[in-house]
Amino acid sequence: MTVPDTTVSAAPESARPRRPRWKRALAITGAVLGGLVLVLGGLAAWFLYAPSADEPELAATVERRTLEVDGMTREYVAVVPDDLPADAPIVLAFHGSRMDAEGLRGASGYRFDELAVERGFVAVYPEGFKQTWHDCRASTPYPARIRDVDDVAFARAVVADVAALDGAGADMVFATGLSNGGHMSIRLAEEAPDLVQGIAPFAAAYPAPSNNECEASGAAVPTMLVLGSDDPINPFEGGEAGGFAGSLGQVLSAEESAAFVAERNGLSMTPQVAAFANTDAAGASDVTVTAYDGAAPVLLFSVDGGGHVVPNPVYAQPRIMGGTTEFLDGPQAAVDFFLGAA
Repeated sequence: MTVPDTTVSAAPESARPRRPRWKRALAITGAVLGGLVLVLGGLAAWFLYAPSADEPELAATVERRTLEVDGMTREYVAVVPDDLPADAPIVLAFHGSRMDAEGLRGASGYRFDELAVERGFVAVYPEGFKQTWHDCRASTPYPARIRDVDDVAFARAVVADVAALDGAGADMVFATGLSNGGHMSIRLAEEAPDLVQGIAPFAAAYPAPSNNECEASGAAVPTMLVLGSDDPINPFEGGEAGGFAGSLGQVLSAEESAAFVAERNGLSMTPQVAAFANTDAAGASDVTVTAYDGAAPVLLFSVDGGGHVVPNPVYAQPRIMGGTTEFLDGPQAAVDFFLGAA
């Protein structure tokens, strides 16, 4: 029996059906775009992601509280050590814009919480109106400024509340903060020097005169500044602040900020400059401290390659905010500045 030949011979190349050119082009474009999306997604994750710091277990109570100020319900978080001494100091820590109290606790590696227990003070994290503060700058797009929120009155109310509830001392108050929160601490030094005995803003240079709406008292307030040379939002050399955050107006340079406060505080204008490290990091430090000594001293910590961050040994913010350093525990430096090194 003859078996039929079922072999199908290949059609000549010219006879094969081909997809229209526009379909091939669309397929290639889709593949390219798909690859681009993957690359951009990876880059975005690399720039924007940072693993959260673990909240430590502390001998302290962490409590969210509310108060009424100027007809508004305002909130703050208090970290109160279990063995808090009477008339203990209060450290106000103001978060940055688009952040909240919990965000700053994490961004500072919970170091202010730990130091509150170790050094015996109340760490207080006020929350801004729609995650913003009405600081001294005249050119911010922040809701707190646009609505003309009286955040100085809020700070006073928070201090009074903590003093009443926790037995802390209303005459031993210090303020720190990151970015917009650092600028809020500057506002307190300018307009409420009777409230704060010292400030330590991070990633916040003094506003230029054309961008400063504060009614400065001219009183001397001890001030510690921490600024990074590669800050993408607050330019270390001064000028237009904001970058990808939008325009935030003109600020002084890091050195001009320190010199401005030193002159106001009546200090010698010949500072001492030296390398600084308050951690066990090995090698040459990338942190320089410029110190104006006197009754109301001024310190400037300049972080080479540093970004828009609170340097600490626990948590590094997303890469888009710039670098940090192993040689400066910022919260430790601030508390030492406020209370004196133990």
